Amino acid sequence: MKKYTIAVIPLDGVGKDVIPLGAKAMQKAQEILGGFELDCRYYEAGVEYAVKTGKMCEDNLGEDIAKADAMLCGSAGHYDADMSKSEYPGYKTGMQVLQFLRSGMGNSIGLRPLRLRKGIDCPLRNREEIDVLLVRQLAEGFYIRPGHMIGEDAAYDTIVVTRNVTEKFADTCFRLARGRHGRRQDGKKMVTLGNKHGNVTCFDFYRKIFTEVSAGYPDIGLQFTQVDALAEHLIKDPDRFDVIACENMIGDIIGDIGAYITGGMGITPTADVGGVTPQFRPNHGTFPRAVGKGFANPLASILTAGLLLDTLGNERGDDNLRRGARLIEKAVEDNLTTGGPRTKDLGGTANTFATAEAVFKAMEVVKICSKGER
Repeated sequence: MKKYTIAVIPLDGVGKDVIPLGAKAMQKAQEILGGFELDCRYYEAGVEYAVKTGKMCEDNLGEDIAKADAMLCGSAGHYDADMSKSEYPGYKTGMQVLQFLRSGMGNSIGLRPLRLRKGIDCPLRNREEIDVLLVRQLAEGFYIRPGHMIGEDAAYDTIVVTRNVTEKFADTCFRLARGRHGRRQDGKKMVTLGNKHGNVTCFDFYRKIFTEVSAGYPDIGLQFTQVDALAEHLIKDPDRFDVIACENMIGDIIGDIGAYITGGMGITPTADVGGVTPQFRPNHGTFPRAVGKGFANPLASILTAGLLLDTLGNERGDDNLRRGARLIEKAVEDNLTTGGPRTKDLGGTANTFATAEAVFKAMEVVKICSKGER
């Protein structure tokens, strides 16, 4: 039986409520299916920890994470609705943990699966299914280099992208497209580069590199879409997309649009991969006004746990982990399609924990195929 160590880092705010529920979903899958063993180890880090201790995380966190097989994390930031970012000294210290867990572990590729789950009302008309994979470059582009003030009258930021990192990013996107079923419009496997070429030199460079790398994938189509048009088309007709590739900041924005059309932040999982230890976390932030109130949606955390098992299973060739991921996904959809408890953001009245418990009970009764299913 294969054993895996999972570093569980709830971080700040509502993460302390929902991240343990994601960990419980994985352990429930282990209990029901067998075939793998998880050792979930909890760690403290983030803004609240920094305010209390002056440090962003426990002393040995980096060493322990590097030895783990994956991380299940919350978000760092506000942990109290009355806080102001400018009023407490631990904020910047605590926020450093985000880059530490991502860049510090070498995770340069952000996976943002945009799937409309059965039982979720889509805000788009006549839309019952959406299945798009957004891939966001995390190591370069905007957000990475600190900006500078010029006196009190101006400021500037610098964006830098390099060939090696961009080639790796492009290659990952094409490989991911090769492993998917193609866009829903016509089944064609396709990578769409969401860009702003012609306006920004770095984005022209992106287009050049993607064109070069595409030559090694003659079975995968490549198209270029300006980011403003991409935002419109994703809302009007998501079926025209298969894999969408974006620079860091563009991917952040498009990812939030994708989350909205597939059920909202409360149900969307994410993964940051490509480094020493992959990081998995819900798309939502710390949601400080929900802390301890019991109305936060736990499904993003639970589905993030499923994404962790699936990604790790694919990486390690472990069918048992992949079966665990399918069990979690099927249980979530069973709860949503049978009128089970759901939180207010999805039109229900149930609290965080009742919703999660309903999914755990569904895991005991739903059936999954021996091989992958959608």
